[in-house]
Amino acid sequence: MRIDTVLFDLDGTLINTIPLIRWTLKNVFAHLNIPWREQEVMRTVGLPLRQIAARYAPQQVEDFVHLYTTIQKTKHRELTRAYPGTLETLKIVRSGGRRTGVVTSKRRHPALEGMAFTGIDRYIEVTVAADDVVKSKPHPEPLFTALQLLGGRPEKTVYVGDSEYDITAGKQAGVITVAVTWGVAPREQLAAHAPDVIVDSWDEFLDILGLPEQSSAGASPGGSRRET
Repeated sequence: MRIDTVLFDLDGTLINTIPLIRWTLKNVFAHLNIPWREQEVMRTVGLPLRQIAARYAPQQVEDFVHLYTTIQKTKHRELTRAYPGTLETLKIVRSGGRRTGVVTSKRRHPALEGMAFTGIDRYIEVTVAADDVVKSKPHPEPLFTALQLLGGRPEKTVYVGDSEYDITAGKQAGVITVAVTWGVAPREQLAAHAPDVIVDSWDEFLDILGLPEQSSAGASPGGSRRET
Protein backbone atom coordinates (compact mmCIF):
# COMPACT_ATOMS: atom_id res chain seq x y z
CA MET A 1 0.00 0.00 0.00
CA ARG A 2 1.31 3.45 -0.92
CA ILE A 3 1.78 5.92 1.94
CA ASP A 4 0.26 9.25 0.91
CA THR A 5 0.72 11.32 4.09
CA VAL A 6 3.74 11.62 6.38
CA LEU A 7 3.35 13.30 9.77
CA PHE A 8 6.32 14.05 12.00
CA ASP A 9 6.85 14.90 15.61
CA LEU A 10 9.21 17.88 15.93
CA ASP A 11 11.55 17.86 18.95
CA GLY A 12 13.76 14.78 19.06
CA THR A 13 12.57 13.68 15.63
CA LEU A 14 13.25 16.42 13.07
CA ILE A 15 15.21 18.85 15.21
CA ASN A 16 17.62 18.15 18.02
CA THR A 17 16.38 20.26 20.91
CA ILE A 18 16.88 17.58 23.57
CA PRO A 19 19.97 19.35 25.06
CA LEU A 20 17.98 22.62 25.09
CA ILE A 21 14.96 21.03 26.77
CA ARG A 22 17.13 19.31 29.39
CA TRP A 23 19.09 22.50 30.14
CA THR A 24 15.90 24.58 30.39
CA LEU A 25 14.09 22.13 32.65
CA LYS A 26 17.09 21.79 34.98
CA ASN A 27 17.21 25.58 35.37
CA VAL A 28 13.47 25.84 36.00
CA PHE A 29 13.62 23.07 38.60
CA ALA A 30 16.53 24.81 40.33
CA HIS A 31 14.70 28.16 40.36
CA LEU A 32 11.60 26.57 41.90
CA ASN A 33 13.55 24.30 44.28
CA ILE A 34 12.13 21.13 42.73
CA PRO A 35 14.32 18.02 43.08
CA TRP A 36 15.84 17.07 39.72
CA ARG A 37 15.48 13.39 38.78
CA GLU A 38 16.93 13.16 35.29
CA GLN A 39 15.45 9.88 34.05
CA GLU A 40 11.98 10.56 35.42
CA VAL A 41 11.77 14.16 34.24
CA MET A 42 13.15 13.52 30.75
CA ARG A 43 10.56 10.81 30.26
CA THR A 44 7.90 13.54 30.33
CA VAL A 45 9.42 15.18 27.25
CA GLY A 46 6.79 14.91 24.54
CA LEU A 47 3.96 16.06 26.80
CA PRO A 48 2.68 19.66 26.67
CA LEU A 49 4.62 22.06 28.91
CA ARG A 50 1.60 22.78 31.09
CA GLN A 51 1.16 19.10 31.86
CA ILE A 52 4.79 18.84 32.94
CA ALA A 53 4.36 21.99 35.06
CA ALA A 54 1.19 20.62 36.69
CA ARG A 55 2.98 17.38 37.53
CA TYR A 56 5.99 18.94 39.24
CA ALA A 57 4.73 22.36 40.39
CA PRO A 58 0.94 22.11 40.73
CA GLN A 59 0.76 25.31 42.78
CA GLN A 60 3.12 27.22 40.47
CA VAL A 61 2.08 26.26 36.97
CA GLU A 62 2.14 29.80 35.60
CA ASP A 63 5.53 30.50 37.19
CA PHE A 64 6.89 27.25 35.75
CA VAL A 65 5.64 28.05 32.23
CA HIS A 66 6.89 31.65 32.39
CA LEU A 67 10.32 30.60 33.65
CA TYR A 68 10.62 27.88 31.04
CA THR A 69 9.72 30.23 28.20
CA THR A 70 12.02 33.00 29.42
CA ILE A 71 15.01 30.76 30.11
CA GLN A 72 14.71 28.78 26.88
CA LYS A 73 14.76 31.91 24.74
CA THR A 74 18.29 32.70 25.88
CA LYS A 75 19.73 29.58 24.20
CA HIS A 76 17.07 28.59 21.69
CA ARG A 77 19.17 29.24 18.59
CA GLU A 78 22.41 28.06 20.12
CA LEU A 79 20.95 24.65 21.05
CA THR A 80 18.54 24.03 18.16
CA ARG A 81 19.70 22.08 15.11
CA ALA A 82 18.11 19.88 12.45
CA TYR A 83 19.31 16.31 12.82
CA PRO A 84 21.79 15.20 10.14
CA GLY A 85 19.92 14.06 7.05
CA THR A 86 16.62 15.66 8.03
CA LEU A 87 16.45 18.35 5.36
CA GLU A 88 17.38 15.99 2.54
CA THR A 89 14.89 13.40 3.82
CA LEU A 90 12.07 15.95 3.86
CA LYS A 91 13.01 17.07 0.36
CA ILE A 92 12.86 13.47 -0.89
CA VAL A 93 9.50 12.89 0.82
CA ARG A 94 7.98 16.00 -0.75
CA SER A 95 9.54 15.26 -4.15
CA GLY A 96 7.99 11.81 -3.90
CA GLY A 97 4.54 13.38 -3.83
CA ARG A 98 3.74 12.76 -0.17
CA ARG A 99 1.78 15.28 1.91
CA THR A 100 3.64 16.41 5.04
CA GLY A 101 2.79 17.79 8.45
CA VAL A 102 4.26 18.34 11.89
CA VAL A 103 2.26 17.29 14.95
CA THR A 104 3.90 18.54 18.13
CA SER A 105 3.12 19.07 21.81
CA LYS A 106 5.13 22.28 21.62
CA ARG A 107 3.35 25.63 21.57
CA ARG A 108 2.84 27.08 18.08
CA HIS A 109 5.17 30.10 18.27
CA PRO A 110 8.33 28.29 19.43
CA ALA A 111 7.51 25.37 17.12
CA LEU A 112 7.30 27.60 14.05
CA GLU A 113 10.38 29.52 15.17
CA GLY A 114 12.43 26.33 15.43
CA MET A 115 11.16 25.08 12.08
CA ALA A 116 12.02 28.35 10.36
CA PHE A 117 15.44 28.60 11.99
CA THR A 118 16.43 25.08 10.91
CA GLY A 119 14.90 25.42 7.44
CA ILE A 120 12.51 22.49 7.69
CA ASP A 121 9.47 24.73 7.34
CA ARG A 122 9.91 24.83 3.54
CA TYR A 123 9.03 21.12 3.35
CA ILE A 124 6.12 21.07 5.84
CA GLU A 125 2.58 21.83 4.66
CA VAL A 126 0.72 21.99 7.97
CA THR A 127 1.69 22.27 11.63
CA VAL A 128 -0.53 21.24 14.52
CA ALA A 129 0.77 22.48 17.87
CA ALA A 130 -0.41 22.17 21.47
CA ASP A 131 -2.44 25.38 21.32
CA ASP A 132 -4.29 24.23 18.19
CA VAL A 133 -6.16 21.42 19.94
CA VAL A 134 -8.14 20.76 23.11
CA LYS A 135 -6.35 17.50 23.90
CA SER A 136 -2.66 17.02 23.11
CA LYS A 137 -0.68 13.81 22.60
CA PRO A 138 -0.94 11.04 23.63
CA HIS A 139 -4.57 11.79 22.69
CA PRO A 140 -5.08 11.31 18.92
CA GLU A 141 -6.84 14.67 18.39
CA PRO A 142 -3.71 16.44 17.00
CA LEU A 143 -3.22 13.68 14.44
CA PHE A 144 -6.88 13.74 13.42
CA THR A 145 -6.59 17.52 13.03
CA ALA A 146 -3.55 17.20 10.76
CA LEU A 147 -5.24 14.50 8.68
CA GLN A 148 -8.30 16.68 8.24
CA LEU A 149 -6.16 19.62 7.10
CA LEU A 150 -4.26 17.46 4.62
CA GLY A 151 -7.17 15.32 3.48
CA GLY A 152 -5.27 12.22 4.55
CA ARG A 153 -6.56 8.76 5.43
CA PRO A 154 -5.21 7.05 8.58
CA GLU A 155 -4.45 3.76 6.84
CA LYS A 156 -2.29 5.60 4.28
CA THR A 157 -0.49 7.77 6.83
CA VAL A 158 2.65 7.30 8.90
CA TYR A 159 3.46 9.22 12.05
CA VAL A 160 7.15 9.48 12.91
CA GLY A 161 8.18 10.22 16.50
CA ASP A 162 10.72 9.59 19.22
CA SER A 163 8.57 9.05 22.31
CA GLU A 164 5.98 6.74 23.79
CA TYR A 165 3.43 9.57 23.50
CA ASP A 166 3.92 9.68 19.73
CA ILE A 167 3.42 5.93 19.45
CA THR A 168 0.29 5.96 21.61
CA ALA A 169 -1.25 8.89 19.74
CA GLY A 170 -0.49 7.26 16.40
CA LYS A 171 -2.00 3.93 17.39
CA GLN A 172 -5.17 5.58 18.67
CA ALA A 173 -5.45 7.55 15.43
CA GLY A 174 -5.12 4.37 13.38
CA VAL A 175 -2.00 5.45 11.48
CA ILE A 176 1.23 3.53 10.94
CA THR A 177 3.66 4.36 13.74
CA VAL A 178 7.38 4.78 13.09
CA ALA A 179 9.67 5.30 16.09
CA VAL A 180 13.13 6.83 15.67
CA THR A 181 15.99 5.96 18.01
CA TRP A 182 17.92 9.24 17.96
CA GLY A 183 15.53 11.24 20.17
CA VAL A 184 14.62 11.26 23.84
CA ALA A 185 13.69 7.60 24.36
CA PRO A 186 16.02 4.58 24.11
CA ARG A 187 15.13 1.74 21.75
CA GLU A 188 13.94 -0.58 24.55
CA GLN A 189 11.49 2.05 25.82
CA LEU A 190 10.13 2.58 22.33
CA ALA A 191 9.85 -1.17 21.72
CA ALA A 192 7.83 -1.59 24.91
CA HIS A 193 5.07 0.49 23.31
CA ALA A 194 5.06 -1.64 20.14
CA PRO A 195 5.35 0.82 17.26
CA ASP A 196 4.83 -0.67 13.82
CA VAL A 197 8.45 0.05 12.90
CA ILE A 198 11.60 1.26 14.68
CA VAL A 199 14.29 2.91 12.55
CA ASP A 200 17.87 3.93 13.30
CA SER A 201 18.38 6.16 10.25
CA TRP A 202 16.52 8.31 7.76
CA ASP A 203 17.53 5.92 4.98
CA GLU A 204 15.66 3.11 6.77
CA PHE A 205 12.64 5.37 6.94
CA LEU A 206 12.81 6.28 3.24
CA ASP A 207 13.01 2.59 2.42
CA ILE A 208 9.68 2.05 4.22
CA LEU A 209 8.12 4.67 1.96
CA GLY A 210 9.70 3.12 -1.13
CA LEU A 211 11.66 6.30 -1.79
CA PRO A 212 15.33 6.60 -2.82
CA GLU A 213 17.93 6.81 -0.08
CA GLN A 214 19.92 9.97 0.49
CA SER A 215 22.81 10.55 -1.88
CA SER A 216 25.04 12.09 0.77
CA ALA A 217 26.60 10.60 3.88
CA GLY A 218 25.18 11.36 7.29
CA ALA A 219 21.76 9.84 6.81
CA SER A 220 21.84 8.61 10.40
CA PRO A 221 21.12 11.25 13.04
CA GLY A 222 22.06 8.79 15.81
CA GLY A 223 25.39 10.38 16.58
CA SER A 224 23.59 13.44 17.92
CA ARG A 225 21.43 11.52 20.34
CA ARG A 226 21.46 12.55 23.99
CA GLU A 227 24.25 15.07 23.64
CA THR A 228 24.61 17.58 26.47
